[in-house]
Amino acid sequence: MTYHFVILAGLLALASPAASDTDALERDGSCPGCDLREASLTGEALVGADLTGANMEESDFSAADLFLALLDEARMDRADFREASLKAATLTDASLRDADFRGADLSGARLKGADVTGARFEGAILCNTVMPDGTLSRDGCD
Repeated sequence: MTYHFVILAGLLALASPAASDTDALERDGSCPGCDLREASLTGEALVGADLTGANMEESDFSAADLFLALLDEARMDRADFREASLKAATLTDASLRDADFRGADLSGARLKGADVTGARFEGAILCNTVMPDGTLSRDGCD
């Protein structure tokens, strides 16, 4: 009986950082280095959020507003950014493997050095976006 309690307490302790990191993000609007794996932040207003170095693998940011967000060196593999606004966001040296940016607005964003292997950008606005190789995209500029 005692062993079950210790194991349960240990599992709760392991689960707590992600829950508290989500709370910190919602409370402070920033959470550098946070563990936000598999977080559901659909439609959230995260304008100017500092998520530098955060782990956001497999998180859902669809339709979220990440205008001016700092996402440098963050891990966002398999994250969902469909229809999100990432205008003027910085994603320098971020890991975006297999991320979904379909229909997202990345106008003025900086992706220099980011790993976008397998990422989907169909229908994304890449107007004045600095691409991973340092070139400037004009896709979607009117």
